[in-house]
Amino acid sequence: MVALTSSEVMGVFMEARRSLERVMAYRVGCRHTAQDLTQELYLRVLKLAGTFPTQDDARRYLVRMAINAATDHVRVEGRRTELLAGVFSLFEDHAATPEDMMVAGDQLRSIETALQELPHKCRDVLYLSHVEGLTHAEIAERLGVSRSLVEKYSVRALMHCKAHLSSKG
Repeated sequence: MVALTSSEVMGVFMEARRSLERVMAYRVGCRHTAQDLTQELYLRVLKLAGTFPTQDDARRYLVRMAINAATDHVRVEGRRTELLAGVFSLFEDHAATPEDMMVAGDQLRSIETALQELPHKCRDVLYLSHVEGLTHAEIAERLGVSRSLVEKYSVRALMHCKAHLSSKG
């Protein structure tokens, strides 16, 4: 069976683009964000030429990619909102003194140093878990490693950062 060429895949994308935007706009609640996500989808689909046997397969895959992109965006934005709300609640009754600011800056630099000392996979696990809000199973799938290895990387990263902060304090 002959796979679709890049121009055929792009044709399928162009036919489905408006529908993909509507699906994503419904899921993310913003037409402009949906347009940005659709543009990113276009760039990703360029790499997929030659992988679809039929136009229907390409169309189904595009819809699945659009739904996943919108879901990921909503999850990341939700996590970002939670993090910001947590930060605001930490400081709502606190007027920072210059000394507090200096201590916080020192702690931030210490954490940055600790993160730079970690292996790349440990940093990735920490980011995906605490910033993007992915579960260990989702991280394992994304990185192509076992769930237990993700858990080990996570513990290792957190213990390293904690030890680094303790040694500075």
